[in-house]
Amino acid sequence: MQIFSKTPRSITNKAPESELGFGRTITATDRLMNPDGSFNVERERITFWDNTYFDLVTMQWWRFVLFVLAAFVLMNSFFSLLYCMIGIENLSGVTPGNFFQNFAQAYFFSSQTLTTVGYGHISPQGMAANTLASFQSFLGLLSFALISGLLYGRFSRQRAKIIFSNNLLVAPYRGGKGLMFRMGNARRSEILDAEVQVVLAINQIVKENLVERKFYNLNLEINKVAFFSLSWTIVHGLDEKSPIYGFSGEDLLEARAEFMVMVKGMDEANHQTVNARRSYTAEEIVWNARFRPIISRNREGRPYILTSRIGEYE
Repeated sequence: MQIFSKTPRSITNKAPESELGFGRTITATDRLMNPDGSFNVERERITFWDNTYFDLVTMQWWRFVLFVLAAFVLMNSFFSLLYCMIGIENLSGVTPGNFFQNFAQAYFFSSQTLTTVGYGHISPQGMAANTLASFQSFLGLLSFALISGLLYGRFSRQRAKIIFSNNLLVAPYRGGKGLMFRMGNARRSEILDAEVQVVLAINQIVKENLVERKFYNLNLEINKVAFFSLSWTIVHGLDEKSPIYGFSGEDLLEARAEFMVMVKGMDEANHQTVNARRSYTAEEIVWNARFRPIISRNREGRPYILTSRIGEYE
């Protein structure tokens, strides 16, 4: 549990508050949004299958491939046991042997039936074996249709490949100071009409010993560009209009300040809206620093962006 060493500094410039959907009674001792943009919130499941489609579409590729492979092996193993139970002699072309030999032959027949390959070396005989093979073929058609839909959902799912600097910087800006971070587009396709919003989440004392989480939209130097092609440094001026004007690093730490970034735009490759999110906490602010240049020239003289150095500062 977070213990405040002193009362969080109050915002006194009457900056308009905003509401993100977290409510006001939540007091954050940890960040509300993780660095990767996912929200640090857990919801109770009503049923086991609530998030099945979302999990299958968003899980890592290696997990998805292993899941499909495991489902394929388990389904074939189950039907192989059923073929052995009704009698391996009901499969024409099988050479009877011990249990493992029978299971192996039934397994490969099952995989041929499930995938509708049907080499013809083994075929079912009798009502029971034919009924089971027919039902397995039906399940195979449904299974591969489902996998095809999941693959389409994974490939068609739109996500912006936007990379962010690891830190917020407080740097000189227009005779004063500015809070800034830098981001870049890591895809070859352009993002059109890119728009960014930065929301400050900060603990405030509203009554005696009552802490509420309040949210403020931060004014940005530029919050929208027509073409997000180069790197983009987002700047919030720390002037009299800023909710955190005059705040020190210690003040922001005591108030558990968090800066949540939301970026959206249109991907020119498919003309669909894409978005990205990022969160910074007060611990990730570097004071009195500035970003190093990352734009150079290639051999043809065109601008070359060093995306791997997006967060470098001095």
